Amino acid sequence: MYLKRMELAGFKSFANRTVIDFEENITAIVGPNGSGKSNITEAIRWVLGEQSVKSLRGGKMPDIIFAGSDSRKALNLAEVTIVLANEDHYLPLDYNEVSVTRRISRSGESEYFLNKQACRLRDIQELFMDSGLGKESFSIISQGKVEAIFSSKPEDRRGIFEEAAGVLKYKQRKKQAEQKLFETEDNLNRVQDIVYELEEQLAPLASQSADARTYLGLKETFTQLEVAYIVTEMIEAKTIYDHTTQQLTTVKQQLHEMTEKLVREESLIDTLRQRRTRLDDTLESQNEQHLALVEALKQAQGQREVLLERSKHTEKSTTEYQENLESIEEKLLSLNHEKATCLANLSQKNREVQQLEKELADGEKNLALYQKTAKELIEELRSKYVDYLQQQASVSNELKYLERQYQQEMIQNQHVVTKQAALKEELTDKEARYQVVATQLQLKQEELAEQRTQYAQTKEKLMQRQQEFSESQRKMFQLIKELQQAKAREKSLQEIKENYSGFYQGTRTILQHRKELTGIVGAVAELVNVPSDYTLAIETALGNAAQHLIVETEADARQGIAFLKRNQGGRGTFLPITTIQPRQISDMVQQQAAQVEGYVGVASQLVAYPESIAGVIANLLGTTFIAQDLASGNALARQLHYRYRVVTLEGDVMHAGGSMTGGATRRGQQGSLFSQTNELQQLTHSVARLSERLLVVEKQVKQFEAMIEESRTQLESLRHAGEEGKMTEQDIRNQEQQLRLEIERLKKELKVFTYENQHLQEFLTTYEEQKEQGEASQKEIEHQLATINEEIQLLTTQEDHFEENRQKMAQEVAAYQARLAVAKEQGLHLRQTIEALNRNIEEQENRQRLIEQHLAHLTTDFSNNGVTEESLNEQIEEYLLQKETLQTTLKNMRDERSEIQTTIREKEQLLSQANQQQKALLEEKTAVEVENSRVGILLDNRLDYLQESYQLSFDQAKAMYEVLEHPEKEKEKIQALRQEMAALEPVNLQAIDQFEQVKERYDFLTGQQQDLISAKDQLFETMSEMDEEVKSRFKEVFEGIRNEFQTVFPNMFGGGRAELILTDPTDLLHTGIEIEAQPPGKKLQNLSLLSGGERALTAIALLFSIIQVRPVPFCVLDEVEAALDEANVLRFGRYLRTFEKDTQFIVVTHRKGTMESADMLYGVTMAESGVSKLVSVRLEEIAQNGQIQVLEGERND
Repeated sequence: MYLKRMELAGFKSFANRTVIDFEENITAIVGPNGSGKSNITEAIRWVLGEQSVKSLRGGKMPDIIFAGSDSRKALNLAEVTIVLANEDHYLPLDYNEVSVTRRISRSGESEYFLNKQACRLRDIQELFMDSGLGKESFSIISQGKVEAIFSSKPEDRRGIFEEAAGVLKYKQRKKQAEQKLFETEDNLNRVQDIVYELEEQLAPLASQSADARTYLGLKETFTQLEVAYIVTEMIEAKTIYDHTTQQLTTVKQQLHEMTEKLVREESLIDTLRQRRTRLDDTLESQNEQHLALVEALKQAQGQREVLLERSKHTEKSTTEYQENLESIEEKLLSLNHEKATCLANLSQKNREVQQLEKELADGEKNLALYQKTAKELIEELRSKYVDYLQQQASVSNELKYLERQYQQEMIQNQHVVTKQAALKEELTDKEARYQVVATQLQLKQEELAEQRTQYAQTKEKLMQRQQEFSESQRKMFQLIKELQQAKAREKSLQEIKENYSGFYQGTRTILQHRKELTGIVGAVAELVNVPSDYTLAIETALGNAAQHLIVETEADARQGIAFLKRNQGGRGTFLPITTIQPRQISDMVQQQAAQVEGYVGVASQLVAYPESIAGVIANLLGTTFIAQDLASGNALARQLHYRYRVVTLEGDVMHAGGSMTGGATRRGQQGSLFSQTNELQQLTHSVARLSERLLVVEKQVKQFEAMIEESRTQLESLRHAGEEGKMTEQDIRNQEQQLRLEIERLKKELKVFTYENQHLQEFLTTYEEQKEQGEASQKEIEHQLATINEEIQLLTTQEDHFEENRQKMAQEVAAYQARLAVAKEQGLHLRQTIEALNRNIEEQENRQRLIEQHLAHLTTDFSNNGVTEESLNEQIEEYLLQKETLQTTLKNMRDERSEIQTTIREKEQLLSQANQQQKALLEEKTAVEVENSRVGILLDNRLDYLQESYQLSFDQAKAMYEVLEHPEKEKEKIQALRQEMAALEPVNLQAIDQFEQVKERYDFLTGQQQDLISAKDQLFETMSEMDEEVKSRFKEVFEGIRNEFQTVFPNMFGGGRAELILTDPTDLLHTGIEIEAQPPGKKLQNLSLLSGGERALTAIALLFSIIQVRPVPFCVLDEVEAALDEANVLRFGRYLRTFEKDTQFIVVTHRKGTMESADMLYGVTMAESGVSKLVSVRLEEIAQNGQIQVLEGERND
């Protein structure tokens, strides 16, 4: 196997993607200091799984990403890939070529790939573990590692030899075995605790199981008799119930019919009463209408008389207004005719004025021509004619020159236009393509930015959820453990309490059979509730009295003692409430005691108990004081003159009389009674609280699991999308850069032609303007010449008649002016006349509108008067008709009301008789219902009892059990069985199953306990075997390296000797390694005392010794020979050649002696600031300081 190829992208100074192809023998990487050549070594270490940022010369892992330079932006991703030729299957993979890739983003997220498949860091480390290429291997030596190796502790050097010995896998497996051993011991401890608890439960459960079986036998017989008795009783009751039910149905039917009859009669009476009420209301309304009608008739007749008078006045006024309107219309017609005549005259006069103004203007113009003499005018015109001829010649010459220049420019323009059009077309095409590509690039970059944001957010969310999941899961496991422990302890304490396990035999016997005895109140420990702070003190104060039995009377105590004797149940002390006298301390003594520091109180006042046993508790604890500690107890006893017992919270006792009892306290049975009760109460609350918390945490864990899976799926999808997007973006970016360069070239070429075209356009603009001006000037000059020539000829012909014409023209102008003045005066008079007519017409039209409004108002009033009069006549007739009708209706309604009143009296008598009959039926119904309800309740009770007690219906019970012939005799048997069962109660019916379950679990766990012990022994044996294998391999490889080192060292130094020494040969698993060297001419001494060159050469000798014993596929050396002189550098180079058949060497160097031994040279330069570039070089191109003088075959991928 050998390192075939390496690819770097964004790693430290290698901003561009760089590919390095390695040969199988020796490759040297050269370059000046600071060029980044050592970054190649660190890239190899990094991709093989190096996690120490300090080893990579960084502060944090993202520091290895290219950080940018003056001309480049920082990158957000670094990636390194190495490709290994694996034809010999040196690595345990079924591939002839193995690629390992590591990628990191600026957010700190790392990814690992093996043959382009995602994997874990652990997979990479395990692949190269014990291959000679692992983390502790000496085959990859970065800058400074030589010094670190020899300045480190002897124990730290051990890792190099362990890597060579191939024992790291064993050490890793041993760690796993130790972890498994720890887990096994933990499981064993838990199993032992559970087994102990189960052993405590088995004995009481066995006894309870036997009682339960006896109880179940009695219960079966009792059930058969009781159910049969209930069935017999229910059959008799059902017969009575059916009879009363039938009787009740008949009575209800009769009562229903009577009730319906009463309802009908009451409804009929209500209907009649409602009709009577409605008639009363209607009569009252009709009377009111009759009165209103009479009043309305009188008002209508009066209105009719008034309206007749107003109608006469309206007709007179209307006639007068119509006569005035006719007069106004005739006058308006005359005025409008006169206005039309004036308008026509005014229009004619305006046309006459316009014609006179035009003739006057022409005359004045002609008159102006005769103001000068004819000779003067002819002379001026000839002078102008000559000037125009000169201008004509000048303009003609300029036009000819302009035309010749235009022809030359047009020939040049043809070439420019053709070339410019081609360039514009190409530029337009390129710009369109560039716009499309730029848009695609922008969209892709935005898409990638969004994907990166989503990826970072999703990754952060995933990490957060994983942390929350781990924390929630940890809490859940902790809660489960705590809950299981609490439940187990609670169950154990509950069983102890129910079985009275903490009591003496006599006390326990009485408490277990208290239902068979009378007057048993309970044990003192049962009845007294002690705060936890005072538990030890009260236990000590009570002593054995905590197990005494409190009873009601002396007779109850005698009964209990007899029961114990009869049943051989042990002995017990009984405290009859009626005979036990309370003992108390006076208030004065308590006040004296309270003055002592550390005083707590009287014992009987510090506990809680039922009021009924207050005398007994006062007898037991009423004269006992409680103190804080022994010192305060002594002080309290002295204060009380040793007349009372004093007990401290720690259990020490100062007896009355002065004696003292104390020392280490070990709680006995009675002590545990109080503590167990308190603990059981606390456990009950704890179990409830822990169960609630566990439900919440379990729900959180499930939610986090779902969210983590969702985030992982999103993350994988985003990663694949990001990789594809980056490739697409790079392709688009390349297209964009190529198009941009082409566009810039076309624009430069087009700019030149544009300048020429601009020059031509400026000429053409000037040419057109000059040509138009010249041609226009020519035409103007020709026109002026012709005009002047005509005027000269005209003046020459008319020179004799000139003065005569001028005088005649002046007379005509004066005549025109006089006529125009007259015409304007006439027009002004017509306009004034029209304005006066308009005012008169407007005045007449206003009068006409006012009269029409008055006439309309009168017409409306007249019309209204006509309608109202007609309506009133009709209304009067209607009122008279309604009055007659109302009088008839009122008489009929009074007759109908009288008939209804008579009918109501008759129905009320019948209703009274029906009420008496209904009352009798109700009394009968009540009596039947009482009997039916009694029997029904009896049946319901028996059915409920059957269902609740036996889960049977009546039909099921009747089918399963026979009817009893003599139920009263069987009832006595049932009572006897009930007493026998009560004597056994309380019975734990679950004890049978519980005993079997606990027994089964106990047997299973004891088996598990034995299996765990066996597994523990097996782990110890396996770890011992691995230790022996590690020691054997380490010893073998160490001896081999030491022997080779003793040979290689003198060869490298040309003499001298060296030694590898174990710091503790008796402990091969942990021993360190010391290196001693004696160069020629020096004493044997530790490495730390050697010079830098000697330490470096010693390290090289050790490297060659390791390779001799454990050949590695390839070895990377980073300036390990920097401190050597030239002779040793040459010796180092020659020695490399001896290993090249079995080991590939990649040497980072700037020493020519090493370069001469290489088969291939690569140079690393920084042509661009901060960016490393890889080039192929020849040996003669390398200066003494490593500077590359000539660059050929430059490579950048």
